[in-house]
Amino acid sequence: MKRRYFLAGTASVAALLAGCSGDDEPSDDDPTDTSTPSDELVDGSFEYGLERWYVDTDLPDEPGNPGQKVDASVTTADRASDGQQGIEIFIDGSADDGTVWVQQEVDLSEVSTLKVDGYSEQNSFTTVLQVATYTGPVPEDGLVETDFNRDHSLWDHEGWKTYEYDVDHDGTGLVAVGFSIIWETGAAGVLDNVQLE
Repeated sequence: MKRRYFLAGTASVAALLAGCSGDDEPSDDDPTDTSTPSDELVDGSFEYGLERWYVDTDLPDEPGNPGQKVDASVTTADRASDGQQGIEIFIDGSADDGTVWVQQEVDLSEVSTLKVDGYSEQNSFTTVLQVATYTGPVPEDGLVETDFNRDHSLWDHEGWKTYEYDVDHDGTGLVAVGFSIIWETGAAGVLDNVQLE
């Protein structure tokens, strides 16, 4: 399938970005400070919502509407495997495959494993949403769908499941977790408890 790539920057994605209030200067230990990379992952359980995370997408255009991307959203969810809330990601797959994720820049020097919990309402043999993860260098032009590990279907279980991935990058890098849709429908999934070990 032909995929079109773009970097977040449209008004709809900008509305999802966190930490843009600019009211006060954040302190060094403020989890909402996104101005500089952290040595460690901050708020992997999304207890501060998306305030430490940057939302990005790689989505196709709406059919018959060039330049207008299909619908996608990232919101907080009352469902959580750790703490009080996780994040829910919705993707409209009616046009083509697409990927939506949240990312954070961190030091990966001492990290060997990425873990993230995914929630599925039911176990299904049909793969609609794939868990999409990335740990590695910060790409100069941003991430695209093909950069992600998409080996696991979100609907391969019922309830919560922890997905684990090897981390091979040493030094400052990017951690990204989200979903890719590969079925021509709209679908949503929940993620929580992102951990680096």
